[in-house]
Amino acid sequence: MSYLVLARKWRPQTFQDMTGQEHVVRTVANAIRLDRVAHAYLFCGPRGVGKTTAARLLAKALNCHQGPTAEPCGTCQACTEIAAGTCVDVQEIDGASNNGVENVRELRDSAKYLPQRDRNKIFIIDEVHMLSGAAFNALLKTLEEPPGHVKFIFATTEAHKLPDTILSRCQRHNFRRIPAATMLARLKQIAQAEGLRISDAALSQVVRQSEGGMRDALSLLDQVLSACGEAPTDEAVAEALGTIDRTVVQDVAEALVQRDAKRVLARVADVYERGVDLKRLAEELALQLRHVFVARATGEAPTELAESEQRAVQALAREAEPAQLTRLFDVVHASIWDVSRAAQPRLALEMSLLKAIQLAPAASIPELLARVDRLAAGLPSASGSTAVSPPSGAPGGRSGPANFRS
Repeated sequence: MSYLVLARKWRPQTFQDMTGQEHVVRTVANAIRLDRVAHAYLFCGPRGVGKTTAARLLAKALNCHQGPTAEPCGTCQACTEIAAGTCVDVQEIDGASNNGVENVRELRDSAKYLPQRDRNKIFIIDEVHMLSGAAFNALLKTLEEPPGHVKFIFATTEAHKLPDTILSRCQRHNFRRIPAATMLARLKQIAQAEGLRISDAALSQVVRQSEGGMRDALSLLDQVLSACGEAPTDEAVAEALGTIDRTVVQDVAEALVQRDAKRVLARVADVYERGVDLKRLAEELALQLRHVFVARATGEAPTELAESEQRAVQALAREAEPAQLTRLFDVVHASIWDVSRAAQPRLALEMSLLKAIQLAPAASIPELLARVDRLAAGLPSASGSTAVSPPSGAPGGRSGPANFRS
């Protein structure tokens, strides 16, 4: 039997299995229970967040032999065929390759006839924004007043490309990027079920690379397992994903906060010699400083980080001052663009990090203001020195050179 990738093996088969899209699941399930199912749905959102999966689940819910039900059995002929993509009454159409007016005319003619076996005839059009203008116009009348046995489910990543005449005829549901903490918990469940020995820090790297898409996360996890086996180390995962080891990023962030220029330059040289993209290092470093600032402001590290990373972030947050973190982030974040455009990325990154060390204030603004007030009042500073009046004739002194009048 051929290998089934994790993204297909762990595709949700019930609404309860949908991760991070509770608002859509709740609305659709209530519509089925209350017999208020619309004739046309539009599922829009980023890639890999469950739009096509939700369309198939809705088709199963409507055509299940025990339905319509918000909890399809998954074992009847209709459910199994829809899951396999072989149901005669559920047509999945790729809008990118079937975008002509002739294709829509065939769909419109097919919609006139009753379903061959199931309760509803359902048309799922993926990437519907790829249809031509003439194809959309040919679909308008059927989409507005379809036969009672017909349901349309559209999926798209670019809803803004759809004509308003199409949008006004559909019930729209916006899918969100899956939160990192939710995705990390789901990946831990899958890893445990697959018998994988992979750390939370490694899974966090997968989550960061996926950018909120569960399908991308599972594809990356498949890539990691192919490259590193069932017990990958954190370093091996970083190498397989083309990312930077988190310990390196943490070390550079600590060196910036502690103003250790020598350690910063050594780490940048090490990353450069490994052939890693320095723009990626700048991006990861800016993200790390953001996490530290969040921990400093809220008292809690971001939940999407592994426990070991959370402890490191909280320790650095207690050491750094808010003003220093603000300046460090501003300089490092600005360096991302400079590094990506520079003829010598290493030089651009090194000078940006050195500038961040030199320009970041060593104390908070209230402390600096209090020090200025003490010096202005002639009181001893925190170090025990006393303010000294400027010498005569010096700028700001009491007696200076006479003003001559012409």
